[in-house]
Amino acid sequence: ELFLLAGDLFTGQMIYTNLDAASLVAGNAISQSGGITQEIIDYIEDTTGGYIVSITTGTPRFGDIYEYKVARAFQPMTAFGEEREISVIRGVVIGYYN
Repeated sequence: ELFLLAGDLFTGQMIYTNLDAASLVAGNAISQSGGITQEIIDYIEDTTGGYIVSITTGTPRFGDIYEYKVARAFQPMTAFGEEREISVIRGVVIGYYN
């Protein structure tokens, strides 16, 4: 059980790191495009196997803070582990990018 728990912790950290990196790239694209586009959705699905959703309601305007979540399901290897969701929540300013 201890070996499986260590494997779950390692796998969960790898998934989180991948989601975090992809969320930064998506954030730059969201800031430029003014919201989540189909290209961003496809990028997140291809790179992480997860999904992206908007937390902000309404249509964002230039200078607004836009919050979004990038998430992926995770099935632990331990005997009593249920499927979990690992997610990263970020915010960007619309129209502010390098």
